[in-house]
Amino acid sequence: MHDNVTTSEKQKKHIATWVYLDSPEERSNFPNNKGNSSSLAFQAVYWRCIVVFFESSLRFHANDPEIEHILYTNTSQIPTIDGLDLNQFFKDNHIRVVVLKNKYPLPQNYFKSFRNQFFEFSIIDHVAAEMQDHDLFLLLDSDCVFARSFQPLFEAVKQDCAHTMAMDYAENYQIHGISRLQMKELFHEVGFPIEETPVYSGGEVLLAKGSFLKTVAKDFPELFEFLMDRNSKGLSKFNEEAHVLSFFYHREGAKIGVLNNEIKRMWTNRNHYRNITKSDANLTVWHLPNEKPVGFANSFKLIASCKRFTSFSDKEYNAFLEDTFLKAKNHPIDLIRYTRATLKKALKS
Repeated sequence: MHDNVTTSEKQKKHIATWVYLDSPEERSNFPNNKGNSSSLAFQAVYWRCIVVFFESSLRFHANDPEIEHILYTNTSQIPTIDGLDLNQFFKDNHIRVVVLKNKYPLPQNYFKSFRNQFFEFSIIDHVAAEMQDHDLFLLLDSDCVFARSFQPLFEAVKQDCAHTMAMDYAENYQIHGISRLQMKELFHEVGFPIEETPVYSGGEVLLAKGSFLKTVAKDFPELFEFLMDRNSKGLSKFNEEAHVLSFFYHREGAKIGVLNNEIKRMWTNRNHYRNITKSDANLTVWHLPNEKPVGFANSFKLIASCKRFTSFSDKEYNAFLEDTFLKAKNHPIDLIRYTRATLKKALKS
């Protein structure tokens, strides 16, 4: 799927992340950030990630007139965290803040975790109305950092509707409540039977053209009603946004898994699980769920003290990222948990 873009049609590129602030009634579980999801302390963790996320992107993309940085959220109350006025930070760095209502709230009994994830489809609705078919859109989780420019990946997706990062799960493995085999059954239920077992694509990255997003925006409301009906009957369903997007990726012919050499879900806490390799330093985007209270918190302190990532040389920036986010020593050993994780790894090998 390749849209022909004339010279008069300037292609726009968007780099975005999002935060949804749960109300007490909406709170749910988040495995990599413990606590009450409606509390200020819990939410401050995500605000710090957001600042670091944009700071890392600005290092590579701040001077590109084709790229716009956007934060999507459900609140107009932008806080000051640890002395840094985030509203001023966004204004100074030309980061557009878009406040949206969640059009697809989930009932309390829908799923125990990630109950705000369908906010992403409110974002897609908004973006689809703004974008042209050939425009390019990147939405990442806020606990990601850029280690390289994203421009080559924008160039690559121009030939297709979307590119994904595929997760290597066994077909019977339960991924947030359903397996890939159950996903296959659900694909059939919604009118898209496939022979092969579908691939689950990670929800931390959405890289697509406007044409793909417009299709999702058009078709998701009907799918949402289908999911609500199945939930009311106690039937299996897509429990989070990555299940849904994996369906659309398959149906629309996205290039599944082509981002695996550029983006990685990097587990860094040796007390639980580490999958860090030397080659990770060459990736474009690092997704770092374990680093919310460590690497992101420390990076935020640096930014709050007026140290900008743009002030680093390339060598200094690479060293900073590795030292701040990837070193095993950043997570002091908890003997019981570390021993358990080590034994588990040994048994698998």
